[in-house]
Amino acid sequence: MAQTKAQRSAAGQKAAATRQQREAQSNASEAKKAAGEAVEALVTAAKAGGKAAVQAGKSVSNRAKARKS
Repeated sequence: MAQTKAQRSAAGQKAAATRQQREAQSNASEAKKAAGEAVEALVTAAKAGGKAAVQAGKSVSNRAKARKS
């Protein structure tokens, strides 16, 4: 059965809307993933900073003990 021009136009508009919606969902998914990776990097950096502070504290403590000896 042949489609009318109006039916083809409506189908084309629906297809375009579907493509835009899928693109928006994809972009949102990528943004969410990037945000999660950024948070993970922040946590890793914070942990590294904490470990560095602990090591620095140990170093100061060891130096103080060495001076007393």
